[in-house]
Amino acid sequence: MRVTVTGAASTSLLLRVVNLVALHELPFVTLAAAMEDDGMAIRLELAGAAPPAEVSLEKLRALVDVASVEVTDQPGC
Repeated sequence: MRVTVTGAASTSLLLRVVNLVALHELPFVTLAAAMEDDGMAIRLELAGAAPPAEVSLEKLRALVDVASVEVTDQPGC
């Protein structure tokens, strides 16, 4: 499962996302962050489809400075 979080161009956003991933013990293969013209994009590739992932996705959406959370279930997309 691939997750893309977009939001404010703030280093605190990156820390909040990483903290949430750690608190929920979500296994991930890759994590990358990049500053874009209109903010920050954080891309996570989660290992498998962990059951708590849906709860974690809702919590990601509720974080301060998060504009959107997109999920792609298919590898390679």
